[in-house]
Amino acid sequence: MEKPNVEILEAVLREGLYWAYLGRPKEVMAFLRGKLKKIANSSFGDIEEVLKELEEFYEEISRMDAISQKEFKKLEIYRDMLLSALEYSD
Repeated sequence: MEKPNVEILEAVLREGLYWAYLGRPKEVMAFLRGKLKKIANSSFGDIEEVLKELEEFYEEISRMDAISQKEFKKLEIYRDMLLSALEYSD
């Protein structure tokens, strides 16, 4: 399995937060799904669950008036969950 670049994953997740705030919560989801599916090879189930939760989070963000530090902390949790799911799929 190819190892994900943590910095790039963080950047994509933050970009997703940005697009969600602008009212386009699904903007980066297809990209994330495609890249993570390629990295995970055949075990994509756990990653897909995390991505569904992330998409719901982005939907919530799209309805907010402002983003606080709390949302950035949640984003770090999603990053960690994705990295854990990728390690588990090894």
